[in-house]
Amino acid sequence: MPRSWAKWATSGAAALLLAGILSGCNQTLPGVPTGNPAVGECHLIVSPEQFDAVSEPSPPVACTKEHIAQTYKVTQVPAPLSGQGTRPGQEQLKALTARLCDVASLRTYLGAGERDGTTGLAIAAYAPSRDDWERGARAVRCDVLLTANDGAPRTTALDLRGVLAGPDSAALRLCYRQELADGQLSDDGADVPCTEPHTAEDISAWFNLESSVATPAARNERCLPYALQFLGADALPAGITLRPIIRTVNGAHTVRCAVAPLQSNVQSSPGTITGTLAPAGGQRRG
Repeated sequence: MPRSWAKWATSGAAALLLAGILSGCNQTLPGVPTGNPAVGECHLIVSPEQFDAVSEPSPPVACTKEHIAQTYKVTQVPAPLSGQGTRPGQEQLKALTARLCDVASLRTYLGAGERDGTTGLAIAAYAPSRDDWERGARAVRCDVLLTANDGAPRTTALDLRGVLAGPDSAALRLCYRQELADGQLSDDGADVPCTEPHTAEDISAWFNLESSVATPAARNERCLPYALQFLGADALPAGITLRPIIRTVNGAHTVRCAVAPLQSNVQSSPGTITGTLAPAGGQRRG
């Protein structure tokens, strides 16, 4: 991660970006025209100040080269703001972002299925520069970027279009790393991308922990249909087990359905699984 991101990651800007809003000041930085962005373009954004601008004018780079952001959607500023001759202020543009740069469109761009859980993703949105706005541009650029554990953007050489349907999906998938105590894995686990060592893989099916699922067997029964959908199987394949995670937040208990290789020796070496069990991906054990 570039050194300049370290301070940014601990600032309010990181929280704003992860919340998916237009970040920063109502300023324009020098660079390429911003009036005609294109879906699929990648950008190497080199400083926090570029994220702090309403417009982001860095030139596109090849998505197979190092980059920070990739445009997954281009849309238009709606009326009545679009009718203004002068570009609206930061707060007005910011309020549009959650509606215009939606998560559903992002999941479609990534090739995500219903059972594909993700982690380490953020959304940023950029409007035309003042000059481009005055020339009639109204396009909003919706970008996706990968983030580190501290929330700071991280570079990648992955083309994210359709990535969850391909062999490189582990970098975006949500997995859990549980701790081993007295020969048993903890009920909870830390969120990690599936490229890091982990003990279970999320299958995007969560439900409240209540009396009907109080036992491990009941939780497995509830999770089984989702696991079969994730694995594209009619029955749980040999060598794969269910391993639901229990997450407690503010006193509320949630069960997160997850799967794991049955034969990985978690009692003696937990956290040695890397990769994904998704049919299009690859999985190995260390």
